[in-house]
Amino acid sequence: MITGRIVVIGKVNVGDNVMIESGTRLIALGNGVIKIGNHVYMASASLSCTRSIEIGNNAVISPGAAIIDHDGYGIDGKPALEKPVKIGNHVWVGFRSTVLKGVTIGDNSIIAAGAVVTKDVEPNTIVGGNPAKKIRSTEGYTIIPGRIVPTPKNW
Repeated sequence: MITGRIVVIGKVNVGDNVMIESGTRLIALGNGVIKIGNHVYMASASLSCTRSIEIGNNAVISPGAAIIDHDGYGIDGKPALEKPVKIGNHVWVGFRSTVLKGVTIGDNSIIAAGAVVTKDVEPNTIVGGNPAKKIRSTEGYTIIPGRIVPTPKNW
């Protein structure tokens, strides 16, 4: 489901039961590919890739979030650096946070509002700040779009 106007450039693969709200920009330049899993909610976010951005299932990408897998421009006559970004399952990327090139965010993690993620985030972790650092664990909880609930023991 798409509400309002969004921008889509390049190769973008979208799973089932995805909701993308107005103002979202999905830009895959050159050979870049954006892959969005199932049951994902995204609002007014900006994704830009030249290689790949992959978002797992049951993820929330909050308004104003930016995810980018490249530097944009090279310096000193060298090409821009680019490294894939992977966001796991049950991940919540907070309001106006930024996820930079080469980052992998583990399953069941939360990126706090305004965080700048420059390094990998382990599964079951909440990070925040600039640069983002571990705040605490999400062990025992599962992020589901719209709520955070205790994880059933047999899950």
